[in-house]
Amino acid sequence: MQRSSAPCLLAAALAAALASPAPALAYWQWRDANGHMVYSDVPPSTAAARVLRAPGRHAGDFLPVHAAQAGDAAIAAPAPAKASTKPAAPTPEEAFQKRREASLKAAAEDTRKETEAAERAVRCAQLRNYATGLQQGMRAAVAGPDGSLQHLNSEQRQAEILKTSANLEKHCN
Repeated sequence: MQRSSAPCLLAAALAAALASPAPALAYWQWRDANGHMVYSDVPPSTAAARVLRAPGRHAGDFLPVHAAQAGDAAIAAPAPAKASTKPAAPTPEEAFQKRREASLKAAAEDTRKETEAAERAVRCAQLRNYATGLQQGMRAAVAGPDGSLQHLNSEQRQAEILKTSANLEKHCN
C-alpha cells in the first residue's frame, strides 16, 4: 500500500497558515490638543498631545517621530512655549464649520432673493391685469371711507390708469 503525501502536505500548509499571525493594519492613534481621539495611517504632527498607538509598538505613551529622533534631551527639558504673534490656524473642524455657515448663509440669501423675485412677479402680473382691465373699460370700483364700493367715473378711471402705468414703470421693468 502506498500512501499519498498530498493530504499530509495540505495539512502542514494549513497548520502553518493558521499559526502565522495575520498582518496587522498599520495605524496611529493619539489624542489631539482638544482631547479628540484621532486614528490615522500617518504619524501625528507636533500638535498631538499623546500618541497611544504607533505601528509596530505596544500601547502606551509615545512622542511623535520627529520628537523621538531629537533625543532624550528634548524629552527631559521641553522648550518653553514661544509667544506667537500669528493667530493659531483653525482646526479642520473649525474650518469646516466656518465653510458650512458661509454656505448656509449664501443658500438662505439665494432663497430670499428667489422668493422676493417670485412675489414681485406675482404683484407685477396683478398690476398688469388691473391696468389692462382699466384700459379695456371694465367696470372698476374703489373702497370708500365707509368701506362701501364707489365705482370710478371717467376722470377717476383716467387718473387710475396713469397711476397704474407709473407703478408698472417704476416696479416692473
